Amino acid sequence: MSVTIQLPIEDEARLAMKAKHAGVDLPTYVERLLKAEMSRPPLEEILKPVQDAFANSGMSEDDLTELLLKAKKQMRVDRRSRGPV
Repeated sequence: MSVTIQLPIEDEARLAMKAKHAGVDLPTYVERLLKAEMSRPPLEEILKPVQDAFANSGMSEDDLTELLLKAKKQMRVDRRSRGPV
């Protein structure tokens, strides 16, 4: 199958540079990008187990928000206690 797309010159130049750095021609590089994209599962599929677990947990959205805010606060405390990297 062959597909033709119109890109702004700047985008084509960036793609061509990335292809060159990857050591392939532009059509091969674009094909690899598309194949990589197609191999990823849709976001809905990735999130389904988390959504199901939340639905079965009995938690409200407010409960979840509170839990996430506490976790975020704890992560910041932990990060500060480690000091600079």
